[in-house]
Amino acid sequence: MKKIIALLLCSLFISMSMSMPVTVMAEDNCDCVSIEHMLLPKKLAKKTPTNIVNSSDLETVILPYNTIQVSFAEAFNSKYAKVGDEVVFILNNCLKTIEGTEVLPASTKFVAEICNIEKPRAFNRSGKIYLDFKYLELPDGTQKFIKAKLFNKKDFLSRGKLNGWGKGLGTTLGGMAIGTGAGCGIGVAAGAVIIGGFAIGMPVGFAIGAAAGLLTPGLYYKAKAGDKVNIQLLDNVVIEK
Repeated sequence: MKKIIALLLCSLFISMSMSMPVTVMAEDNCDCVSIEHMLLPKKLAKKTPTNIVNSSDLETVILPYNTIQVSFAEAFNSKYAKVGDEVVFILNNCLKTIEGTEVLPASTKFVAEICNIEKPRAFNRSGKIYLDFKYLELPDGTQKFIKAKLFNKKDFLSRGKLNGWGKGLGTTLGGMAIGTGAGCGIGVAAGAVIIGGFAIGMPVGFAIGAAAGLLTPGLYYKAKAGDKVNIQLLDNVVIEK
């Protein structure tokens, strides 16, 4: 009788155990994510909309609108470029978070394709280069497709107005000798002494040189290997560990 009761109790215990839900400790299978912050140069850190990076044991996720400073991998001159050409940028140093996690190793490449070119035009309007970023390539050859854009006030590479005006000023100074002679003629014709002719000739020469300079085309975009450019990510970039 005792054996029968014991057998019944044992069966009851087994059936109850099987019907009870099995609880798994969350910590055992948890891929805990920590929020970290990209380490950037001070000037860039002040401008970037975000520097948030999600880090776990399995992967690092760079969130959209993070800004990364890269460098031209080799010299570039838009005068010899054409639509479809690739432009390669590179990380000279590894990209880390403030907390110490390595996000991207040194020598990671960011590859863009030229999608449009505007040649320099008259009145010192410099040429423009439009880029379409395609992918990044890790040192081991792994490629990750990315969506990114240039991080500046405009969405193209150009020497800008100041460079164009500087070029115009160079033309102005070069044209002053001829212009000054013309100005002296104006001064003498006006009845002034020679000194007065030079006094008039200098500003007239400058004006003639300036006019000639402004009518010339602007500048092609040039960069040396190592020149820095800031780019902004527009989508998540996931880097497996």
